[in-house]
Amino acid sequence: MEFLITESQLKTILTEQDKSKMTDYMKELYSFTENIVNRVKSIYGLNLKMLLTWGTSVGGLMIPLDEFIKTGDFNLNDEQTILILAAAASLLFFENKRGVAKLIEKIREEGILPQFEQILSKGQELKSVFVDFLNSVNITIGSLMEVAAYSFLIPIIFDISAIAESSTNLRQSALQIVERLLASGVIGLSGQSLTVAIRKILKKLK
Repeated sequence: MEFLITESQLKTILTEQDKSKMTDYMKELYSFTENIVNRVKSIYGLNLKMLLTWGTSVGGLMIPLDEFIKTGDFNLNDEQTILILAAAASLLFFENKRGVAKLIEKIREEGILPQFEQILSKGQELKSVFVDFLNSVNITIGSLMEVAAYSFLIPIIFDISAIAESSTNLRQSALQIVERLLASGVIGLSGQSLTVAIRKILKKLK
C-alpha cells in the first residue's frame, strides 16, 4: 500500500523536524553546562552554579572547546577535561579570577597548566571572533553579559547560514528560527531581542 502526501504536508513535516532539531540542540547545550557544573561539584566539591545562569550560552562556547580538546594532542582524562572547561568558562564568561582560583589550584596540582593556558587561549580567540562577527552585523557587544547572552548561537551559525542561503523571505525565516530557539525554554534573551539579532545575521549571511 502506498501513501502519498502533498507538497504542503511534506514542508510541514520538514519544518517540524527542523524545529525539533534546533530545540533539542539548545537543550543539549544547557545539559552540557549542567553536566560540567554537577561533575565539578561531585569530583572537586566546588560550586559553579553561576555558570547555569547562562547555561545554554556557556555550552555554546564550551562544546567547540571540548571538540578542540578531543581533536588535539592534550593527553587529558575526562576529569581533567571537565576541570579545564569549568575554569575556562568561568574566566571567559565572568572574568572572576578570584572565584576560579580553586580551579586553577586543582589544575596546577594535576600538572596540566600548559594545556589549560592553550585551551583558554583558543576560547578567547573564539570569543573574540564571535564578538567581531556580531559587531559586523550591527549587534553591539559592550559587556561580558552581552557576550554571554548570544554565545549559544556559535554552534548553529552554519545552520543559520544554510537557512539564509535558501530563504526567499528573511523576515519569516527569522521568526521561524526564533520560535524554534525559544521553544527549548533555555534561552536567556527575549523574543524581541532575539528576532532582531537573527534578522541581522540572516541579512549578513544571505
